[in-house]
Amino acid sequence: MIKVLTVGPLEENTIIVIDEDTSEALVVDPGAEGKRIAEELEKYNLRYILATHGHLDHVGQVGFLKEIFDVPFLMNEKDLFLINNDIFPGFAQMIGAYKCPDPDKVIKEGDTVSFGRFSLKVIETPGHTPGSICFYDEKNQFVITGDTLFKGSIGRTDLPGGDMKQMEKSLKKLMELPDDTDVIPGHGDTTKIGTERKTNPYITGIHRLGLW
Repeated sequence: MIKVLTVGPLEENTIIVIDEDTSEALVVDPGAEGKRIAEELEKYNLRYILATHGHLDHVGQVGFLKEIFDVPFLMNEKDLFLINNDIFPGFAQMIGAYKCPDPDKVIKEGDTVSFGRFSLKVIETPGHTPGSICFYDEKNQFVITGDTLFKGSIGRTDLPGGDMKQMEKSLKKLMELPDDTDVIPGHGDTTKIGTERKTNPYITGIHRLGLW
């Protein structure tokens, strides 16, 4: 089971993956409304806190949740420079961000995060940030894309560490996943890889450039 909590003024998606057989769970991108997220997580045996990238609207409640649940926090080390970076004046205050701790473990391309019947493979997808990653579960056919791929759009590349050329390569990686793969993005509605391949103007535009 997957629950998506849309939190904070930027309507960021905090994603909870749950094994209903064991009541184990992990949470991805706890960005705002920490008490609300914690109340939901208290129903389960939390195993991990994950981040797709280091922007505060995705890691702003990691410190808060670590104090309550004392479980490992995992992210890509290339985004460590962002985890307490305001980016915009007053951004941390706007979303009620807590100081984010360094990860207990850094994860990279090809690593897997496993619990219960879930096995999430790490796919490095730089472009929005240098350390952006996605979490892909081949068996259960879903991918958590953070701010790399949205329904009908992609993450912006004009913030610190953003790179459009890297984003194009990352989108190519994601488009190699099966059409039926559910896409759970960091903002907005869910979609499918096949739908984005056919209708996302950024994807079709890159396709016309002959990148795949």
